[in-house]
Amino acid sequence: MGAIRLASLLTLLAVVQPQLRVPQPYECPITKPPAERFIPPLPWKPMAIPHPSDPPRFHNTFLLGTSGLWAYASNHWTLGVDQNKLPYFSERYDWRKGAEPPLAVVARRLDAPSPLVWAKWVNGAGPSYDPAAGLDRSRSDGFMVTSLEIPSKGCWEISAHFTDVRDKVETVTYVTLVD
Repeated sequence: MGAIRLASLLTLLAVVQPQLRVPQPYECPITKPPAERFIPPLPWKPMAIPHPSDPPRFHNTFLLGTSGLWAYASNHWTLGVDQNKLPYFSERYDWRKGAEPPLAVVARRLDAPSPLVWAKWVNGAGPSYDPAAGLDRSRSDGFMVTSLEIPSKGCWEISAHFTDVRDKVETVTYVTLVD
């Protein structure tokens, strides 16, 4: 029943959202890193703090969510560059049980009317290669990955919904400024 309610809500949002008016001037309420840093459950590792020589987009990236669903969130994207490879994680996701995880990702423009942008694909992947430990395929710390084709500059809300258990939806949402 929860999945039907979610589908109905998302359909209603798709119909109503492009008709919403946004007051001008508009200041994008970008998501800031949480005051208390999110630490993923084991066996995942905390996110490394960016090095000063890293590209600027890495300095605007942080972990956001709960153990049910978390993301590498970025509050500043560059149009045509940063929308690829959006990784998501869940302690309940086991990459060995299927390459098509139950994850839906959608972007909604907040500062101007625009159609919703849905992720066209979602893949599951196994653990990333760790040079110190090698690749241990028995580990369960896989992840889900997708991308969004954001069509224009502006203020965008990115929402991901993970539904691996009937009637339970895990959601993580953040707002990013796209230039």
